[in-house]
Amino acid sequence: MEKTILDYINLIKKKLWLIMVFVLISCATTFYVSKNFVAPVYSASGQLLVNNVVNVPESNNLNALNFSLNLIESYKEIMKSPTIMKSVIAEHPEFGLTAGQLAAKLQIKSSDKSQVINLSVEDDNYATAATIVNAVSQTFIRSLPALMNLDNVTFLTPADPTAQPLPVNGGSTMNILISFVVSLMAAVGIILLMETLNGTLRNEKEAEFDLGIPVIASIPAIRKRDLGKAANDKARVGEGKYVTAE
Repeated sequence: MEKTILDYINLIKKKLWLIMVFVLISCATTFYVSKNFVAPVYSASGQLLVNNVVNVPESNNLNALNFSLNLIESYKEIMKSPTIMKSVIAEHPEFGLTAGQLAAKLQIKSSDKSQVINLSVEDDNYATAATIVNAVSQTFIRSLPALMNLDNVTFLTPADPTAQPLPVNGGSTMNILISFVVSLMAAVGIILLMETLNGTLRNEKEAEFDLGIPVIASIPAIRKRDLGKAANDKARVGEGKYVTAE
């Protein structure tokens, strides 16, 4: 017998207490794990602007812009090169990182047809992440004239070490919210799946549909209070709805 939406809604109402227990356990577990085992991760970012290389006639401005855009890919590689990384580590030993570890933390991106380079660093301390972004940017700008005989990069947007952003991994509040949604969906899905796989006949309609024969009698569930009432009435036969016939 196919279930209707109303049947599933009634089923969820009956199992609502079980769903809430499952969700509460899931949220409590997520809160405990987030507070004790998951360290918050912060992201700091900055921007560099690549200017035109030389002053050229008005008709050649497009060529100068294209040349600057082509330089961006080279600049991205130079910023993560051992030369720049070692210089940053030498100037900032408080980072406690090797050149390889610093390069792994640094994320460099640029958009097509844009002269802006975006730098970002993730760390469990936001002030440290912001300081790394600024240190790498300043070291690169200072070293560029000696490396490529060019001085066409400007520190457009430095990272602010005094800012107090939210962690990028969501924090305990976001994790609990995600856990609530996921556990609620999982609990409802499991209950509906168990109901679909369960072949027990629960009422007269299901019996008639599955067996193909009419129901002539039904015996409702006998509760303990019904038994107590029957005992007090000396178990008189014929009283109470213990057997009904159609």
